[in-house]
Amino acid sequence: MNLAVFSNRNLNPWVNWTTLGPPLLEPLASRANARLIAPPPMAWSNSREWRNVLRECYSADTLFWMQGTGRPETPILVASLLRGLARRSAYVVDAWPYALTKIAALAIPQRLDPCFVAFREGCRDLKRRFPRGRFEWLPFGVDTAVFDSVPGERPIFAYWMGRRYEPFHQALIHYCSERGLVYGYHRSGEYTREELGRVVGSSKYFVVMPPNFASPERAGGYSPFVMRYLEGLSSGARLLGTLPGSGEYDALLPRDAILEVAPDGSDLARKLDADRQNPDSFAAVERARAHVRENHSWRKRAEQIFDRLEIGTPTAFCQR
Repeated sequence: MNLAVFSNRNLNPWVNWTTLGPPLLEPLASRANARLIAPPPMAWSNSREWRNVLRECYSADTLFWMQGTGRPETPILVASLLRGLARRSAYVVDAWPYALTKIAALAIPQRLDPCFVAFREGCRDLKRRFPRGRFEWLPFGVDTAVFDSVPGERPIFAYWMGRRYEPFHQALIHYCSERGLVYGYHRSGEYTREELGRVVGSSKYFVVMPPNFASPERAGGYSPFVMRYLEGLSSGARLLGTLPGSGEYDALLPRDAILEVAPDGSDLARKLDADRQNPDSFAAVERARAHVRENHSWRKRAEQIFDRLEIGTPTAFCQR
């Protein structure tokens, strides 16, 4: 297999691309007989770069890319189509209900083999609605180089990264203010990726909640497993929050690594007070941290994708 791995680093990638793209695509492209190709925007001034892109494409027999929802950026799609006959595969990270028809409309004509899907619910519905497609569940990974524990005491009691669900957020503010504890929450653009990793690695608890609470319209009834669960555990923080309704958490991670509380925070104080006195709580986190870093890094996902494409080895998640 000669593998071309497309990167969208030159195409104004989406806001969370840095925690998805480079950690997966770069180790995948570092494998034997693989290369990273980053097409420039479609412009006459980039014609020399495009000649190089097409030359690299024609030396490959297998093409791979990552996309958000319905299709990749236009330059990646054009480069793929100009290659002509070749095997194609992609990883879809936002398979929400509203996007499934668009995903299938590209995956089936291009014969994506396979089309990896991050959301198990999305993969399930794609298989059911579009049986001609070759869809396989492949959960998110985590950038273990960024999300790691910081040596020493953890000065931040609890941290929330990403969209917040207001009832739980207010309950946690009240809890921490009453007890003189530090509660931090991420604001867009506040930290670089590396700085954010150090903040999470300096936190005792890391808030996790599936996106159907903060963004029910976008979720469309899905309650998926997202990267936050892996990022918190990889950093050595105890998860605090709610399990996804998809069942993906139990298929991937140990239940004792999370303190489950009601989404509205109604039982937060009682459960959190008890958890802080339980010496087994953070022992469970250390076990889960080792498990995540060994089995759920983006580098591990790159290995699983490469083996699947080169020799057809099913990933560990194909039958789950």
